Amino acid sequence: MGIHYRFQQGKVMVNARCFLSYDKDEDGHLIINPEQAEIVKRIFREYLEGKSCKKIAQGLERDGILTSRGKAKWHDTSIRKILENEKYMGDALLQKTYTIDFLNKKRGKNNGILPQYYIEDDHEPIIPKEIFLMAQEEMARRSEQNAYFGRRKSFSANHPFSKIVFCAECGEEFRRIHWNNCGKKSVVWRCLTRLEHKDECHARTINEEILIEAFLDALNEIVGNSDTYLERLKVNLEAAINAANPESAAALAAKMSELQQELIDRTERRENYDDITEEILRLRELQAQADMDGTAKSEHKKRIRQLQRFIERQKCEITAFDGSLVKKLLEKVTVYDDYLEFRFKSGVTVSVEK
Repeated sequence: MGIHYRFQQGKVMVNARCFLSYDKDEDGHLIINPEQAEIVKRIFREYLEGKSCKKIAQGLERDGILTSRGKAKWHDTSIRKILENEKYMGDALLQKTYTIDFLNKKRGKNNGILPQYYIEDDHEPIIPKEIFLMAQEEMARRSEQNAYFGRRKSFSANHPFSKIVFCAECGEEFRRIHWNNCGKKSVVWRCLTRLEHKDECHARTINEEILIEAFLDALNEIVGNSDTYLERLKVNLEAAINAANPESAAALAAKMSELQQELIDRTERRENYDDITEEILRLRELQAQADMDGTAKSEHKKRIRQLQRFIERQKCEITAFDGSLVKKLLEKVTVYDDYLEFRFKSGVTVSVEK
């Protein structure tokens, strides 16, 4: 009863000895352990870059990093619990578990048996709330229960293009498949809808060699026209930096409304409106940047500068495929009938006919 009363009063009780990245001060308050905090930051960063919990655990073991209990073995379930723990963003959910049998000291998960209490901004965060929520959204995305040949879809980060190749026709993701056609083995990417329901989607099959070749072509297009793309990145960066200015956001909204009305007028007059459409698409991208919060904006600026540095350092044509470049630079690939569209994390889009 004393514990329940302290929970009601909003007093956080945590065993810091088994809590990675936090210690307790003399008054019992949570304080950050700087060295361990870097481990938590690494876990969130790698997860949002596309690694699975299993891959993150293997990387920590490979680098000789110990768990909160001083063990060398990391489990993917432990990584997931860290990603789900709201305390890393400074909040605290109290009474997650309760004592089922006090004689045997048996505890269980509290699924509504007892009231829970959520305390915001209880202690100094390690992970910004925006990043934490992005990780929750990513976990939900990977855990979708869409059927795949009668089995639950699982996330694999073994290939750099995993989870970022999508169908232009139905919007579903492409899956990597090993083919054996008349004794000739190959690796291809196919739309999941077409795999499950052939008549519902007619997206083409992409040979993995073609996909890699198209990605290299997209990179070389950026490098070969570096002046043009650096100027576009400069504009994107300036837009991201100035996104917090409410006046600029209002100006964008006003301009968008004006263009939409002009689009309607031209349609009624049956006049060409391609230039209006292109300008509306450009303004939508700027509005998306203006709507970003501080953390997301900071992350977006980081992606833009990352591609800027890559362009500036690349002095010759890229001929060898490097999967790490996909993870670092590429956000999405959309497969059309006669071309592939590569959208980079900096906001730049390149189309390659393949």
